[in-house]
Amino acid sequence: MKPRRILPYYHPSTVIFVDDNERFLDSFTLLLSERLAVRCFSSTSSALSVINDNAVQPPLDKRCVSFLGAQHRPGGTLRLDLALVEQEISNPHRFNDISVVVVDYDMPEMSGLEFCQAIDSRRIKKVLLTGVGDEKVAVQAFNDGLIDRFLSKNDPQIRDKINQTIDDLQRRYFEDISSLIQSTLEMKSPEFLLEDEFIFLFQDLLRQHDIVEYYYVEDPNGFLMVSHRGDLYRLIVLSESQADEQIFSVRKYSPPREVINSLKGYRSIIWLCELPDENDESGSFDWSEYVHKAQRFHGNKPWLYTLVENPPADIEYSGSESSYNAHLTAIDQRG
Repeated sequence: MKPRRILPYYHPSTVIFVDDNERFLDSFTLLLSERLAVRCFSSTSSALSVINDNAVQPPLDKRCVSFLGAQHRPGGTLRLDLALVEQEISNPHRFNDISVVVVDYDMPEMSGLEFCQAIDSRRIKKVLLTGVGDEKVAVQAFNDGLIDRFLSKNDPQIRDKINQTIDDLQRRYFEDISSLIQSTLEMKSPEFLLEDEFIFLFQDLLRQHDIVEYYYVEDPNGFLMVSHRGDLYRLIVLSESQADEQIFSVRKYSPPREVINSLKGYRSIIWLCELPDENDESGSFDWSEYVHKAQRFHGNKPWLYTLVENPPADIEYSGSESSYNAHLTAIDQRG
């Protein structure tokens, strides 16, 4: 089975549930993953107000992609500011992005279909919960593109289906909102991003380190990654030729011989996030802080990679305050 491509960025988002039956809402949310950020509404007007007034600032793709020249004329080009992509970890509102709405079909104030029609954003994915006699209406709504999925409340497998559906649609939501960034990146991004071997490796790293959000970065190429509890990681990926270039770039700083030998043998990757001549005290530069053990994977050619824990960053970020875990804790405390 071919793996799904890696998105330019991804972070947890919010799911809205709407049903006029509060008892049903309370019981239904018990079926959901504990790691899902959920907001429940028994009032359709209140829910619509939150959904349609949700945007605190323009979405990320509108902020980091700009057009040079006329947008709709030949010769106009796109400019991607990747620095704004990684800076999204300092956006305190990122987890409040509404990606999926799950709404009951049969409600007194307005039907679930009327509710879906009243949602302003075309990007939000919509799931309709149906009763026994509502399936034909739901099928038609799906075929018309008004909803993205429909599920029966009485399905004995509803627990598994609702969690899988939300997971799939949150992924689709990010595919949509990052499509402009993705298409711009494809013009210049390194080929390892499209190789199955790297995608499988990337997925393993997400599982091993409980990574819930990631952002593509350059110089060097890779990803800024954040765990559920807010631990930062920097994934660096280099071809052997790029690793060779590292040797020439650091020689002028007269590194220790063991550093050069390790780079020559592709046993290490060096990341000079601070240059030796910027150090305050002459001769006190600790090279070991910038040399990281390299590992390999083989795609169309050999690649080296390393995962740097707690990397230095110019971005203002507090894991204890800005992590997804902190966000979920705040939701629980608000009740």
